Amino acid sequence: MKIAVYAPNWIGDATLSLPFIHELNSLNSKSEITIVCKDWVAPVYQNNPNIDKIICFSSKDPKGIISTIVNGLSLREPQFDYFYTLTDSFRSSLIMWLSKAKNRIGYNSQFRSLLLTTSIDLPLLGTHRAKKYLNLLDRLSDTEYDKNYIFLHKDEFNWARKKLTDYNIKDFIAIFPFSVSKSRTFPKNKIKEWISKSTKQFVIFGTKNDQNEALKIINMNSEITIHSFCGDLSLRKSIALISFADLVLAADSGLGHISSIMNIPTVSFFGANRSKITKPIGLKNIVIDKSSKCIPCKSDICCLNAIAKNDVNTAIRTLQNNNS
Repeated sequence: MKIAVYAPNWIGDATLSLPFIHELNSLNSKSEITIVCKDWVAPVYQNNPNIDKIICFSSKDPKGIISTIVNGLSLREPQFDYFYTLTDSFRSSLIMWLSKAKNRIGYNSQFRSLLLTTSIDLPLLGTHRAKKYLNLLDRLSDTEYDKNYIFLHKDEFNWARKKLTDYNIKDFIAIFPFSVSKSRTFPKNKIKEWISKSTKQFVIFGTKNDQNEALKIINMNSEITIHSFCGDLSLRKSIALISFADLVLAADSGLGHISSIMNIPTVSFFGANRSKITKPIGLKNIVIDKSSKCIPCKSDICCLNAIAKNDVNTAIRTLQNNNS
């Protein structure tokens, strides 16, 4: 039997889909499982023993209905028996319908029920996204997030070890201060407060667009040893380096979800009441969320500004005590 999964388009959501993929394979161990996704989230799924194939849609593809039709028709050849969509978009259901998959399963949203063979009512408002995905398998409440979900090859570990050695980086704390939304990005003055007087090494991860902001953080903390890999690495290489971190300080971001699900001790900083639905999953994660400081929410960075150094230190000590 051939099963396809239309994956979420964001790295964080793709990471939250990994327990779904694990459960899907457990229920269908003799089936061939294919992930259909955007190319920028594909690294989250690579080298995963629960996945047989990955079909990527290029970020360079033109936008619009024509591209959607072309993508859908391109999926007819595999002749999927089952096709799940983890997104609520009309586009994903149209692609599934065009693929002629025999069984097309997803949530009843955006008037797409006619394109699905099994249309499931959305779970209760406020359901965590990982559980929302699992609900498609009737696994809403009985799954523990205690499995390996991201898999690195030995060569990737060896590359990362050498990279860190070349830069004389060891026993470091990774910082993911940036997010797609400015309201989720760490205020630079708060970073200075949180890491002041630390004797640890810090490594900043981000995209090429974050390079200048990372340099500002380094210049504002000249007494602290900080290195930036922003824009220098692929997502897979970033993941490999992050796997060696002692601790992670993470904004509401894709990398924060990745470090947490890899069970790297991670302190995640949230605001605007987002943590209930999208907080990272993992056994070594603590979320600091000061949303209650600002009601009604103004969707700005006041939540992050309310997080004090003591809040961060308390979270770190809790993680250290739990791991001792």
